[in-house]
Amino acid sequence: MVALLAACGGGGGGSGSLSLSSGGSGKPEVAAGKTLGADARNGSYRVYAANGTQQQLAVDFDAGSYTMTDNLGLAESGTFSEDFTEPGTYVFASSRITTAANTSRFRVTTDAIVGAFPFQTAYSSPAAYAAQPFIAARDFVSDAALLDSDYNRLGITRNGAGASDSQILSMRVSGTGTTLEICLDNVVYRIALCPATSKRTYTIAADIDSTWVATNIADAADTVRFRMARIGGQNVYLAAGTSSTAPATQLLRIGLPDSSNWPTTRGIGASTTGSWGSNLIDTANSVRTATSTDGTYGTLTMPIGGTFPLPPEGIRTVNSGGASSYFAMQNGLLSVVVGSRNPNTQGYIQINLIDTGTAPDARNGRYKVYATNGTRQTLALNLDSKRYEMTDETGTVASGSFAEDAAEAGSFIFDSSRITSPVNTARFRLATDTVVGSFPFAVAQVTPVSYGVRPFVASRALVKTQAALEGVYNRLGINLTATTSDSSITQVQIANGGATLYLCNDNGIYRIDNCPAASLRTYTVSAGPTVDTWHIVSVTNPSDNGNFGIARIGGENVYLGAGVSSSTPTISQFRIGLPERSTWPTIAARGGATNGSWGGTSIDAVNYARAQVLPDGTTATLSATLGSMGTIGPLNMRAATFGGTAFHFASQSSKLFAMVGSRNPATAGALEIGLID
Repeated sequence: MVALLAACGGGGGGSGSLSLSSGGSGKPEVAAGKTLGADARNGSYRVYAANGTQQQLAVDFDAGSYTMTDNLGLAESGTFSEDFTEPGTYVFASSRITTAANTSRFRVTTDAIVGAFPFQTAYSSPAAYAAQPFIAARDFVSDAALLDSDYNRLGITRNGAGASDSQILSMRVSGTGTTLEICLDNVVYRIALCPATSKRTYTIAADIDSTWVATNIADAADTVRFRMARIGGQNVYLAAGTSSTAPATQLLRIGLPDSSNWPTTRGIGASTTGSWGSNLIDTANSVRTATSTDGTYGTLTMPIGGTFPLPPEGIRTVNSGGASSYFAMQNGLLSVVVGSRNPNTQGYIQINLIDTGTAPDARNGRYKVYATNGTRQTLALNLDSKRYEMTDETGTVASGSFAEDAAEAGSFIFDSSRITSPVNTARFRLATDTVVGSFPFAVAQVTPVSYGVRPFVASRALVKTQAALEGVYNRLGINLTATTSDSSITQVQIANGGATLYLCNDNGIYRIDNCPAASLRTYTVSAGPTVDTWHIVSVTNPSDNGNFGIARIGGENVYLGAGVSSSTPTISQFRIGLPERSTWPTIAARGGATNGSWGGTSIDAVNYARAQVLPDGTTATLSATLGSMGTIGPLNMRAATFGGTAFHFASQSSKLFAMVGSRNPATAGALEIGLID
């Protein structure tokens, strides 16, 4: 296992350091003319970036501004702000960022910053930019005797041909900072066990700007330029720049003192895939929970290997038996993960700053909203500070606080200036990666804008793989104009590896396999406008098209759609499709309805009951009798009879209940969505 990866990727040296004035303390002076506020974090930091360059970052927390100056002297300036869903994380604003999600962020500790920035991709021409990790410091060792220690060094390289590589090795500084030994072997050895033929020995001399230069005693052209940062009272070896032995190669190297101590830590930081998130590392697993630049959110759990006789105790394997394997090291303040030297992972690095505070609520974050006013929005939540932001398709943000509903455990009440009714029925409930609730959205198609509390479903676990779309769904929906409402009740099937959607468009409600041939519509399915949406087009009528998403809720697929009709822009639509199944369990759900109400619903084999309150303060208890859809209808759908012509149609999944009114004036456009307890 320990022989998985060579330690020799990318050469040994790094040069081309950015020159900064340095005082006797080893900390760079602030650029001339800069006025600092009271915030002790303000100032200039030397940046070691994953594109293999050294840069300079000047930050002013009082003004919320930054300037990143690259190795060529080119500066990118802008502002930054704290992400309220993740306190302590700051988001860079930059015109270089064009991705769906901005993962260029940073966190701060004393005299150091760890984050990601839209650096130029190594050797790109014309220049291309991408969020890439960095570590920055401003306190460096200037006394050679303080360099001595055994270190584990992880790194990556980028070359002019577009290739990337990884490096995993041990090294030692000894002789009061005069000698550097590196173990360059296909096996990762601890330095004391390094074979003589694999050991390179360098002499160390001081250079300008707190830099040290190590020269190979057997090859003077092989030089290593590094700084030793002091972060959290520990030495951290940093090197970046052009390799002395491979001039068309840029590298990044990070070294931490070797230690048998392997604490459980939760780090927050970035990776070279562009992701930003947390990594919980213990002796058993690495659990990476992150958001990618395309806006998708996910968790990856991989096993951590133990210690072995030959490798350093401070380096552990990650997923060593898998197709994608890694190496990790940490020191209680930083954790670094680098890809193994195989095609799946080489050139990958992840740099995290350990968060020693209380872990935030795992439900914090951003969710893609499908709203029953026919819009797709984004909901950001912080369950710790009880703050939210709802951002619509135009970028308009509605923000505020929320509070737990003392009368209904598990429900939270949105506070919003949009709500002027006697009773606030805007609430939400949570399941894994899911929010279900009601919010004061803009009323569909109405000008000037007015607001009404309407249900929504939000997810951060949307399917991105086409084959995973397959399934049969009982799809309920509403169509809204400025003055009228209508309903849609049908069954759809996604088949052929997710490439085809079949819809039964009939006045009767059929199972898809019983749909009359004349009523069966066929659509092609392709990638949608975003990575987690899908586009359907009728094979006989190209103007009949739209977009949808598939959310994973309660371990099942749920079909979601919201938007303006492709053929009639004055109609806004919403669709929810729950998976077909033969069971109909007894459930209790809580949620909202398009009449603005919030309430609790109970369902058994033949009965429906709902206790609700409306925005005007009116309370009501509703009841209905449930009946099956017969031998030709969907199995997971029931007809709800409230008396007279007030028919509705209901379906349920493991976590959701949905019911829509029939297509008659008394019930058309009525929709209820609840989260099952």
